Amino acid sequence: MKRLGIRPELEEYPDWSRMPKVLQTRFFELAEAEAQKFIQANVVNANVINKLRSMLKIKRLDSYEGWEELLVACVDGSDTPVCNERISLRYALFASAYKLFKGLDGLEEEFMSDYYSDRQIISHDKFSKIVELFMTYYERLMAHRALEKHSPDILMLDGSLFGYRARCSEILDEEVDWTPFGKSTGFKIGKELVEEVTRLTVELVKSGRALGIIKRVNTASIDGWIAYKEPLSRPIGLNDRTLLSMIMETCTFFSYDEAFDVNFNILNWYRSVSKELKGKGPEDILKETERRFKVQIKADLGDESYLQYIMGMRRCYVKTMYEYPPVCVEFWKGSDPEWVRKALRYVYASRDPATGLPFPLDIVDNLVSLPKGVAKEFAEEVEARLLRAGIEQNVLLTLFSRFNPQKEE
Repeated sequence: MKRLGIRPELEEYPDWSRMPKVLQTRFFELAEAEAQKFIQANVVNANVINKLRSMLKIKRLDSYEGWEELLVACVDGSDTPVCNERISLRYALFASAYKLFKGLDGLEEEFMSDYYSDRQIISHDKFSKIVELFMTYYERLMAHRALEKHSPDILMLDGSLFGYRARCSEILDEEVDWTPFGKSTGFKIGKELVEEVTRLTVELVKSGRALGIIKRVNTASIDGWIAYKEPLSRPIGLNDRTLLSMIMETCTFFSYDEAFDVNFNILNWYRSVSKELKGKGPEDILKETERRFKVQIKADLGDESYLQYIMGMRRCYVKTMYEYPPVCVEFWKGSDPEWVRKALRYVYASRDPATGLPFPLDIVDNLVSLPKGVAKEFAEEVEARLLRAGIEQNVLLTLFSRFNPQKEE
């Protein structure tokens, strides 16, 4: 669909060319400034790269010829990228799906979807977090359904298994008053929702067949390990995936567990805690880092006992293609080593040439992604149905008017 007011031929030109001339000039000035800053910072230091090559244990992936016979259930979910906000109402839609694969051959698939609305009572950030948790809840339900119905060799999920826990502390006491579609009971407050999502997640983890594919990774555990071993070292300033991209070859993998004797979650916090505790020894800093991490888990999930599961997750990076950074993979420490070998090989063998990620997961991501405008259209459909039901038009105008009619949401 063409943008209003823009000639079709202009869509062939880059977006910066549509800005006013003064902003175009500024665009290139800022790009040059950033490039110079990057060069002066000497981020890609050859000595650091050589040091990492000798320090980190990068291994070749084991071969597994039977990967095409593996039964793999891929699970993903999505919510509306833009919540639709009216004067007195706010809507968000979310969906989840799984698709079954034998090797790379797609088999059957299932979908679930639902919505959430409120009356503009809580902040937008809290509303978005609650919607994220609803989506995660449906993802977990769909994962359980795939596991029970098909008993796949691998249950592949998009994201870290406990990735939802960040910022849960903000909504534990918030009223949500939401009942999932088709259920007789629901969740009154955020804590109940978080507890159920966590319960479902723990069950998946303990199955030993759940494999998380983490696309967005900002973990800096390698730098934390260097800070722990060399207290006077300077921060590298790059996350783990970036560093590993520089030293890993195709068809290799890196495991935190095999490289370090400290949990990667703790190492990820170590450098920042050490800055606050100047003068303290590495072991004292390590203990304080562990204490803070435990406090954060209890704050986020409402129960410190979940720490055993979060600390029990293992992470590896698999380099599937030269052109792309390694794929971050997560699984339970109790998973059978032979299963881990097969799962890592499947991640490599099923790579999508366009992304470097497992092709089946990309397929499910495309299947379940909700269009940007679907929440707006949902609100309009609700409004139309209320109008047909006889609700006064002036009441609907008050409830369903947009904040800024000039701009599409």
